Amino acid sequence: MSAPRSDDLARRFLHVNLNCASLHAAEAFYAGGLGLSARMRTDPAVPTNGSILGLEGETYCATSFLYDARGGRAGCALEIIDYRTPALRRDTSADPLRRGIRSTLMTVPDLEEAVTGLRAAGATIGDPVDGLISESKAVLAVDPDGVVVELAQRTHADDAPDGTLFSGIRVAAGDSGATCKFLTAIGFLEVQQPTLMMVSGEQLAPGGSADRAKCTVARYALEEDEHQFVLTVVAHPDTAAADPVPWGGNHQGLYRCALRVENVEKALDRVPDTVERMGNPVWCPLPGTKLEGLLIAFLRSPDGVVFEFVERPLKYFSR
Repeated sequence: MSAPRSDDLARRFLHVNLNCASLHAAEAFYAGGLGLSARMRTDPAVPTNGSILGLEGETYCATSFLYDARGGRAGCALEIIDYRTPALRRDTSADPLRRGIRSTLMTVPDLEEAVTGLRAAGATIGDPVDGLISESKAVLAVDPDGVVVELAQRTHADDAPDGTLFSGIRVAAGDSGATCKFLTAIGFLEVQQPTLMMVSGEQLAPGGSADRAKCTVARYALEEDEHQFVLTVVAHPDTAAADPVPWGGNHQGLYRCALRVENVEKALDRVPDTVERMGNPVWCPLPGTKLEGLLIAFLRSPDGVVFEFVERPLKYFSR
């Protein structure tokens, strides 16, 4: 792992955002099918200011935070948002080579059992592959919004609680150098330097081609996450021609990552001018939850992935 970054920059993953067509269907897949727990929901009747995420006027949405067995203080949550007004901006493309966050990693105690359960529930399941995030035998599934989920079995050596654990994401990058420079600038540590690998289509999505292409693969993590959550960057030669993910918080699929910082203003002072900032820090209310709200700032990667600095001091967390 590369040398520690400034303590003022991103320290850990808080949640990864998934914009869905149906909160019920998404919860059925991730909670009912994979065993995550919905422990915090916002009030959909209370409007928020849409300009925070590039939307006009007031927004109304139902949000559910799904946690694995580690809970919100020790693991990364999956934040599922069902936009009511404005409506969800549908992603009609199923091209696995388009830019953005293309996959999550869920590690499970029994891979065969997890696959059997999801298949019985009607999910699209692929054949076993070499996992791009897990670096182990894995099976790819597709959630109700077309998001690829990499399922991999945990080893007995892992010191982790029972049940499914949300363990990583994969970003499809157009330019690996630009994406990797962005990540390290906001606080990520390089745990595997960019490496050329032969990657097949079936490693990117269920039912993909067996044809292989030479891709650049790199892996990153945040200081406080240690080895429990990894961000894998895969730059396929055909992704270079794809457009970045559009700005606008209601874009369907995996859209945004929330990262803990001790102080938003100090974090922004450490970020170089080459990093795209989406407005000034704002107060984001969380109606219907135990939190009144949080101070946040949005940054946008070269691939259009939004990374959110969230002011959440370390005193609220435990290892």
